[in-house]
Amino acid sequence: MREVRALPVDRLPGDVPFLRWHLAPSRVHGAWRRGAATGVLADRRRGRSLVVLGPADDAAALVAAVLDDAAPALVTLPRGTPDLLQAREPAVGARLVGGDDWDWAWTASAPAAPLAGEEHVAVLDVGALERPGPDAAAVADLLAAASPRSSVQPGDAHARAWFGLRRGDRVVACVAATGDDGGPAPHLASVATHPDLRGRGRGAAVTAGATRHLLREAPAVTLGMYADNDVARRMYTRLGWTWAHRFSSRVVRPAADAAA
Repeated sequence: MREVRALPVDRLPGDVPFLRWHLAPSRVHGAWRRGAATGVLADRRRGRSLVVLGPADDAAALVAAVLDDAAPALVTLPRGTPDLLQAREPAVGARLVGGDDWDWAWTASAPAAPLAGEEHVAVLDVGALERPGPDAAAVADLLAAASPRSSVQPGDAHARAWFGLRRGDRVVACVAATGDDGGPAPHLASVATHPDLRGRGRGAAVTAGATRHLLREAPAVTLGMYADNDVARRMYTRLGWTWAHRFSSRVVRPAADAAA
């Protein structure tokens, strides 16, 4: 019978892309192994999180065993794990609510040849929350029109840089490079193209331009996207990104609340 066992946080598997590129070891407070699944408890941008990687069957058993002791505010699990927990461990499954399904990818290379329009990609001056830069309002307007679910907005402190394409006084495509969880790879978020200009390669150009810029100093670049965004998935695949993880993130309710 496979058991859940604790892992030293300095001995996490180095061949798991999310652990290698996205999480800073200094933010990891605990780790566990069950079969082929690895779970880590880490301080992430949205709070203390239990991230589990590996097959859903082993992941469900790991979560059921460590959830009370780990006491995370959030869990990020392999796709299908919440449904398994609802079926096999309903008391645990009932505590996982809300959240999103999303996919995680990475790349260590930009397209070999620049894309059409990539030469116009510029670093935007978005500034900070207390002192917005000249591009802040234009980026906010674009995200409101093109990507209202965007996880990063102008003024967010963890956004290291913004890249975009301008058309007159408007920003018509953008992407943020963040340092979400302290790992060695910048993380792309809030990729958006104005609805009136979609299908013309601007999203691909701004993504490729930002990636090429960031890879001058970083070993890799990562991104996350909502699982239902098939158009974006096709674009990133054409650009050479590797899809590594299919996640479901959920908020963890206290056991007393779930039982009520």
